[in-house]
Amino acid sequence: MMTFTDFVNSDQGLTLVGAFAAAIWALAKTGKWFAHLQDQRLQRALEILEAAIEETYRTYVQAIKAARADGKLTEDERRNARQMARERAIALGKLAGVDVLRVLGEPFIDLWLTRLVNRAKSNSDAGWQTLSTFR
Repeated sequence: MMTFTDFVNSDQGLTLVGAFAAAIWALAKTGKWFAHLQDQRLQRALEILEAAIEETYRTYVQAIKAARADGKLTEDERRNARQMARERAIALGKLAGVDVLRVLGEPFIDLWLTRLVNRAKSNSDAGWQTLSTFR
């Protein structure tokens, strides 16, 4: 007679345990709660990126615009502001326990930055407005 321990240690038992574990993992990854968790992570990373953009605007961009008669940044200054916002987002993310590069995707973070900056510019008629409603 085969005991439970003998069965689990057999090839068939290991296969069955592996298949069961894989099925549980697949159900967990496709469940609504997992999608909700991923959405929360994305939203948190976007809020951190938004905060970094706002901070960069208030500390760097506003000072340059105020010092210029035309109130415009050069291409190098724009590039520098985006790099500063990117670095600040990574630092803020580390403080908050969010890996911004992993959540947003390192190749896509500059696209997210551009999208949020453009949205902020379109809302700039009433001054800087936060983008917390971004969804």
